[in-house]
Amino acid sequence: MKKWIAIILALLGIDQLTKYLVVANFSYEGDTVAVIRNFFHITYVRNSGAVFGMFQGLAETYVIFLVFVGIALIVFGFMFYKTNFTDKKLFWYHLALSLLIAGALGNAVDRVFQFDHNVVDMIDFRGIWSYVFNFADMCLNVGIAIFLFDQFILEPKRNKKIDG
Repeated sequence: MKKWIAIILALLGIDQLTKYLVVANFSYEGDTVAVIRNFFHITYVRNSGAVFGMFQGLAETYVIFLVFVGIALIVFGFMFYKTNFTDKKLFWYHLALSLLIAGALGNAVDRVFQFDHNVVDMIDFRGIWSYVFNFADMCLNVGIAIFLFDQFILEPKRNKKIDG
């Protein structure tokens, strides 16, 4: 369990460090630096909405988001607490939960501690889509994908070995 808690803390640290660096080094929201021109930029955005900018600009949405994040963290935390960390077959499940917890915490920290309760976004793949996101969002999306893979592909195989 300690290894997975360390992974969560490391992911949370990377998320908060990247957000700090963007806020400290960009003067204005919308400032951008091309890493690969017209494809990948670092762009400073403050997101008051949810994933992919949904619900942008709604008054006091951060309270609603904090409630949902709180519920998610309770559910993920309970699943994390109840899992068997000695079972090597649950590696992907543990990784998924760690990513989900780190991602939820990363954006929750912004909602609580940023002066405007907005989430700092900066990863801008202009060559793929128009959304700007952050490291915590990546953790959440990858965590969801791994969780679904684990639950729909690996879990039935684990249960089949137990039953058979």
